Amino acid sequence: MSNDDHWLDLGLDKLPAPQAQRIRLLRVVLATAAVLRGRLDRALAPAGITSQQAAMLQLIEAQPSAPTITFVAQAMGMTQQNVKQIALSLEKKGFLEIAVDPADRRARRLQLTEHHHRFWKQRNPSDFSSVEEWTAGLSDAEIATALHLLTQLKAGAKNARPTQT
Repeated sequence: MSNDDHWLDLGLDKLPAPQAQRIRLLRVVLATAAVLRGRLDRALAPAGITSQQAAMLQLIEAQPSAPTITFVAQAMGMTQQNVKQIALSLEKKGFLEIAVDPADRRARRLQLTEHHHRFWKQRNPSDFSSVEEWTAGLSDAEIATALHLLTQLKAGAKNARPTQT
């Protein structure tokens, strides 16, 4: 464990082992996400986009038709205002267009542009190679297990009752 990872175990020695393991799991997932997000942000910085913007673009691309701001906000666990702010930035950069929904003039749909498609077609081989490098320490079976377990963790977190404050 590196010096910057000591926080992962902070206060866990006083908890029952199963509870401590669950809390450490959460901390490791958060720390790993921060490392990966940082790597992605640095890789995308020359293009002028962030990992959060890239994730939103990929979510939009995965939809059968241009989604609404409301749909994207719900899917990404963000506010509509935050999605709109990110969308406005991406619109200025030519990645998407914000269009009025003809069926509901109050709603706005996020439509990807040709620039978006060309950009990712050019970037994907290099980005996919980076992901291969970052995950090279895991076997294919370990990747499949990690994917399965993280998918279960995500579903459990999504379906859990709201945290009391």
